[in-house]
Amino acid sequence: MTHRILIVEDTPTIAKVQKHIAVSCGYEADIAQSLAQAQELINEHSYFCAVVDFILPDAPNGDAIPVTVKAEIPTIVMTGNIDKRTRETVDKYPIIDYITKENKQAYQYLKKQLSRLPRNETVKVLVVEDSRHSRLYIKNLLCRHKYQVLEATDGIDALEVLKENPDISVIITDNEMPRMNGDELCSEIRRLYSNEDKVIIGVSGSNSAHLSARFLKCGANDYLRKPFNSEEFYCRLSLNVDMLDQIATIRLQANTDYLTKLPNRRYFFEQAKKAQKVRTVKNQRSQVAMIDIDHFKRINDDFGHDAGDDVLVAIAQVFAKFFPEQLLARLGGEEFVIYFDSNNEQENTDRLEQFRQFIELNSSSFTQYNIPFTISAGYVSIQEPEIDELLKEADKKLYEAKELGRNKIVL
Repeated sequence: MTHRILIVEDTPTIAKVQKHIAVSCGYEADIAQSLAQAQELINEHSYFCAVVDFILPDAPNGDAIPVTVKAEIPTIVMTGNIDKRTRETVDKYPIIDYITKENKQAYQYLKKQLSRLPRNETVKVLVVEDSRHSRLYIKNLLCRHKYQVLEATDGIDALEVLKENPDISVIITDNEMPRMNGDELCSEIRRLYSNEDKVIIGVSGSNSAHLSARFLKCGANDYLRKPFNSEEFYCRLSLNVDMLDQIATIRLQANTDYLTKLPNRRYFFEQAKKAQKVRTVKNQRSQVAMIDIDHFKRINDDFGHDAGDDVLVAIAQVFAKFFPEQLLARLGGEEFVIYFDSNNEQENTDRLEQFRQFIELNSSSFTQYNIPFTISAGYVSIQEPEIDELLKEADKKLYEAKELGRNKIVL
């Protein structure tokens, strides 16, 4: 979905730069050079957010800010300076942020904010606070930046909410609460989740000089003393969410095959070993298929390695379509593996055969090189606690399929 942004700026060169930044972040941008034009556009369109100049020809005193705020458009204010009078005016309104134009980092910062807003819609934040007033205040700050917000009244309640919503990314917790304090909640969350999985930000109105250190030692990532400044709150929150994003990116790069974007060998073995332990405890069979592209070396030799890469990318997309719920991986070269989550052997083998037939009938249309190709597969369903041994058995069946003339599945 493309988000629409309203840029209210009377200087054409600045408006052009802002629009370029917005478009680079994936927005569709409209420009208004006055408050009157902005009001017309607001009446015509629904906006995801707005960037508003503090001084306009028909709104010299920040008069455009309440217009976008009243229209419930999250607003970033751009100002030529931030003197006392300007700050007092800006602080009256629930805006996302203000940015001074003279700052050399102004437009880089604007790009960061515009990039964050769509991302924030997918970030779940749990606010743990026994005071309804404080809880509502923090919730409103978060909603202004488009975070998804859940609430809990104390530590025990928070653990229940976390259990029901394991995809919560950030927990903001007060310390002084009934039944379980914030520092105790931090310790319990860290017993269940690492710093790489969830961010914890502690808050408290206590004057204790040691509380911040106690929070951090119990597993919090950050700490804010109440009453806190909203700017500092947003900066600390954004830095911590950015950190989670960076960790997720590193994990993805470490676990993903660079060419096909399927999981790689490392990730497959990590996940398959976990699944094997569960099946061993339950005394269940494991189902695995090893798949190989027939005569792949000939494709590289006849059409070149670029064509071979295109074939690998194309077949990876078909894998994802046919086996969306299974553990897939590219083990290396032209060899792939499927670890079936389902225990239904007939269903698994039928799906595998449909996959083989689809490749045989349609592979010539997969790439610009129009290369027809087939696959061979070995499928096993056995009780075997070690994933290495399971793969060896599947590989034996794959070898049999090759020996029998390829384009076959041996069970």
